[in-house]
Amino acid sequence: MNITLIAASELDASLQATWRALQASHPALRSPYFAPEFTLAVAAVQPDVRIAVLEDGARVVGFFPHQARWRIGRPVGAPLSDHHGVVCAPGTRWDWLALLRASRLASWHFDHLPSAQAPQHGACITAESPALDLSRGMDAYLAARRASGVRSLGEFERKARKLAREVGPLRFEAHTQNAQVLATVLRLKSQQCRRTGTPDFFARPWTRALVESIGTLQHPHFAGRLSALYAGDQLVGAHLGMRSATVWHWWFPVYSDAMAPYSPGAQLLLHVAHAAADAGCGLLDLGKGDDAYKRSFADCSLPLVEGWVAARPALTFAWLAGRDAVGRWARTSALTQPLRALRQRTRLRMSARLPRPPALP
Repeated sequence: MNITLIAASELDASLQATWRALQASHPALRSPYFAPEFTLAVAAVQPDVRIAVLEDGARVVGFFPHQARWRIGRPVGAPLSDHHGVVCAPGTRWDWLALLRASRLASWHFDHLPSAQAPQHGACITAESPALDLSRGMDAYLAARRASGVRSLGEFERKARKLAREVGPLRFEAHTQNAQVLATVLRLKSQQCRRTGTPDFFARPWTRALVESIGTLQHPHFAGRLSALYAGDQLVGAHLGMRSATVWHWWFPVYSDAMAPYSPGAQLLLHVAHAAADAGCGLLDLGKGDDAYKRSFADCSLPLVEGWVAARPALTFAWLAGRDAVGRWARTSALTQPLRALRQRTRLRMSARLPRPPALP
């Protein structure tokens, strides 16, 4: 197999068409993250995006988009990348070590790689991305969840009627160009990150520029989705996401804290799910995570792996040995017992209620 490294600016219309055809041929790669538009949007705000083109003879059989600094590779758009890997047809084979060397990478780090692409010589642990199966439509999804014993759906419907009665008629916009709604989502997500001590997604100008540009892209095979739910004139919740032809990705939701008695987060998610099904998306991908609301709504999941692969296998073995030693210490040391107890208490609290994204003013 021949591998050529190109800049994102060299991805011409012909290569983009081949990329889309390969993406559409593989069920595990239908997320909007695997679309060429996502890579190109990142390349417009990040100078280090490169693409390895895999060829079998004269035929292009795969694309490996990535970013690289000091020969350390990472997914395109990280940390905002919820899916990444090699875009290729099912059954395509390649050697990860050869791919890294051709890409001039010492290593590539990943946390949302399709499990079928797990490197044979890499360091991987398993994960999954919960999702809603909407392939038979929203009504069929709701009926299946009720049949499986999920009783909260009826409660959410009751609260939606109460919200409309007490606050105002519900109105949902599947996609809006309202700059104020977008600014609210970004601001409140940043506040949430700072409040919880996690890295602020939008502290760097390039991340804000990226999501703003994605919101303007509207193609049949890739589109930004800025959704807003209103009760009367009041904004109940908003969500910034994106979709491909068949997958809608749940990305950055926020909702009004004042509307908490009406379960605004659930109301927002259900409206987005309806919009996704109406748009022909057979899957609403909730993204990796063990949040309680994801367990309630998800009826399927996408298998993933996270870890790294190195061009020199000895580096991977050293990382594995270090990780195993640190992991054993973290699980058994008396010094970490308070943290383990806090984690368990937090999990119990989270399993009892729907997590609350940041409040709208």
